[in-house]
Amino acid sequence: MSMNFRILSIALALICLTQSTHAQTYSEAFQRYKDSDLHFEKDNPLFPTFNYKLVTGLGYDGDPKTDPLIQSKVKIYRDNPRARYLVRLAGNQQELQAAYHLRHAIDGFVENTTFRDVTSPIKIGDTYHAWYSKSWGEPAVGQERGSQEAWQEIKGQWKRIYSWDFVSIWHATSKDGYHWQEQGVAIEPGPKGSYDDRCVFTPDVLVSGGKYYLYYQVATSPHVYRDGPHKIAMAWADSPDGPWTKSDAPVLVPSEPGHFDSRKVHDPCLIVKGGKYYLYYKGDGDHSNRYQFGERFHIGWGVAIADRPEGPFVKSKLNPVVCGGHEVVIFPYKSGVAGLVRQGPELFSMQYAEDGLNFKLATHVTDVPFAGTFFRQGHFKDIDKHPAELPRWGLCHGSRLGSGEAFIMRYDITFPVVK
Repeated sequence: MSMNFRILSIALALICLTQSTHAQTYSEAFQRYKDSDLHFEKDNPLFPTFNYKLVTGLGYDGDPKTDPLIQSKVKIYRDNPRARYLVRLAGNQQELQAAYHLRHAIDGFVENTTFRDVTSPIKIGDTYHAWYSKSWGEPAVGQERGSQEAWQEIKGQWKRIYSWDFVSIWHATSKDGYHWQEQGVAIEPGPKGSYDDRCVFTPDVLVSGGKYYLYYQVATSPHVYRDGPHKIAMAWADSPDGPWTKSDAPVLVPSEPGHFDSRKVHDPCLIVKGGKYYLYYKGDGDHSNRYQFGERFHIGWGVAIADRPEGPFVKSKLNPVVCGGHEVVIFPYKSGVAGLVRQGPELFSMQYAEDGLNFKLATHVTDVPFAGTFFRQGHFKDIDKHPAELPRWGLCHGSRLGSGEAFIMRYDITFPVVK
């Protein structure tokens, strides 16, 4: 046997060993992405139809029926059979989609104020509760012209880099899920030098053991574009009205370089399964690793699991469990977890993981909500003991016409009856 042949044999054996080892640690979604097996099943019970409706009190204020700008956008949408497809491909046409959904709205926009990234709505007694990111001030001016000081240091005098910059978490309540009243700020950024001295945003809520938990994204000053790091923190209260006690440190932080979540961890969302707390999150990685998928650079979804709401949360070795996706949109269904994926190689898909980790493609989806959340009927009960039904409504945000500001919307959901 020649030396070259031996070297080639050893190299092939190492490659096979490496591939075998990797195969054991890939989630089903990542393996599917590698294999480009992106087929959809038809007639699936998880195929939703979304019916968008405006809510009052959370960012909108006027009548689009008499607004010439909105009506002109609506006419374009109605006259162009490809408009829906074009809106989905072009980010600068988001206002076109908003115009279509707002043509029957009642109330209207609050100037230079953003309402976005709302939590899963919950119901306590006869009252619905939701928390959301809120920011106001001058219109966003971009990375180069924006303020770089901490939020507390320049409170009320900032120049926002983005519409979600210098943002706090606010609380609102409703008796019917349509008409909302703001109850004031729930969580503000911390003092200069703290882990959350610039932004607290993209929250989600968990109810467990008689306590209320908010998990949310945090950022510090100065803001370094795309480099982060953004982390996930937690606060708890004995009442949905607060007061809220922040965790001493973030409960989830970016991984080491080379991982899909090495820059930022965002958009927390909680599921209780098998006595464990599953914290799903969006990860944003660096430019040098193997997780370069999706419309938005290296974004995928991961999950970290804990025995207690306070943590510690341990990231799954199968991460990323969803390839692409941007904002995390999940809900419990039966004893598993469903995910609504809006961007990336599997964009506009509904996926389902019976074990909460290996997501299978269920069906395609159209007219997907931005940063959607779903009403939690079961109040975060353990889905292994209390299988969940399909949600019937949720909240999301839309873009204000002609600006980067946003407002909260409601959508009702219809799922088919599949025999």
